[in-house]
Amino acid sequence: MKLALLLIVLVLPVFSVHALAQAPAAAPSKAYTGTVTADNVYIRCGPSASSAYPFGKLALGDILEVIDEGFGWATVRTNGPAFRNIYGYVLANDKVVLSPDGQTLTVNAETDVRAPNIGADGNADASFKAIGKVPVGSMLQVVATMNGEREKVYKIAVPANCVGYVNLNFVRRSSAGEAAKMAQAVTAPATKAPNASGANSKTIAVIEEKTTQASEIIPATDTTAEKIITEQTKQETVVTETVVGSGSVDLPKAAVKVEEIVIVAPQPVVKTPQMIASEKRRQTFKDLEVIWITVKTEPLASSEVGVLKDRYMILMNDSECEADIKNVVETRVKQLIVQIEAQQRIRQLKEMRGMLDADTEQVRVLKFALEARSDYTVVGILNASSIYDGKRLPLLYRLVDPAVGQTVAYVSTKNPAQLAIMLGTLVGIRGEKRYDEALRVSVIEPTAIEILTTRKRDAAINKQ
Repeated sequence: MKLALLLIVLVLPVFSVHALAQAPAAAPSKAYTGTVTADNVYIRCGPSASSAYPFGKLALGDILEVIDEGFGWATVRTNGPAFRNIYGYVLANDKVVLSPDGQTLTVNAETDVRAPNIGADGNADASFKAIGKVPVGSMLQVVATMNGEREKVYKIAVPANCVGYVNLNFVRRSSAGEAAKMAQAVTAPATKAPNASGANSKTIAVIEEKTTQASEIIPATDTTAEKIITEQTKQETVVTETVVGSGSVDLPKAAVKVEEIVIVAPQPVVKTPQMIASEKRRQTFKDLEVIWITVKTEPLASSEVGVLKDRYMILMNDSECEADIKNVVETRVKQLIVQIEAQQRIRQLKEMRGMLDADTEQVRVLKFALEARSDYTVVGILNASSIYDGKRLPLLYRLVDPAVGQTVAYVSTKNPAQLAIMLGTLVGIRGEKRYDEALRVSVIEPTAIEILTTRKRDAAINKQ
């Protein structure tokens, strides 16, 4: 019996050691500290240069917290000094509560942080990709309020728990010193004073260290005027080493005097309503120039030159419009007037040709449309609009006269997919037709739409 117990005691450690040897090792972590190797490197909302838009730029030497790699991309945590001037968007809804002063948000339900699309100048409607979440109870500093055509968002400093993607061609593993600098910046960014011991009593050494930190704070507002405040803070640490003796051996060692001077931030500068209005005019002008390029490529007979001229006229008639913008706008208006006159002559020729050639399909469609007009508010060929495309201006569809290509009215809808399948067809619409002062066009809100006849693809008035 004693011999059996002795054997069990001797064998158990062997099995224990063998079991430990067979235990699977933990998978190695892919996380490391990385350094950016070029200037103006994009950080994107996804691992793709074609389908993931950028939401910030990194500079040469920026230090990053890389948490994963794959398919040529580094997954990066938005943590550290490199992301000091990179922002995120939080959708303005019932998940967040804006403070009365418009400067902070209280999160009362977990909400997404969206990446601002800097390729679209940070447009709120074009910034839809989530890069992280903010938990319940968080307090966020509001930088600005961004109003899009469809959505309103709050601009915030990007939280440290979000992620972005950087091309691995522009990231290398950091040195030990760079990694230590990153850890120090994240955990304890304060400047430490040097050790006073060991100073040379025969020389005078002066060490000067200055640090400057600038940050932009733009409080949001839900009222008419949008205030943008820039605050700059500086912290200067001066370390001066002086000699306290004449250099003899019995004198005490040199002492180090450390003085910290904190320069109080200047008073915030608030943008005036005039400055805000000027920025809005410049953005409107930029959008119109993009539309101008698109309209120029379309067939003149059916292009929306009249509507575009009216949009330019709003800027031209603005007494506060800047001279450089007004000069270009006046030129565009003159060009569009010439095109409108040419368009009218083309339409007159088409009307004459239609009367002479009564057997053409176009005239048959026109005859059918004329007969059907008594049953509908408007009748015409349904086409897309290059101006009211839902990007810069609201989404509307054009209803075009089948004979001459003239716009009969613009059609608004809450279900764009329903109208999309009717493009290029003759339709009859019942509903309320009114002139929209803001859009400067006649708009009909349909209560009923019926397809009257199919229009051939090669006879479509405008591009689909």
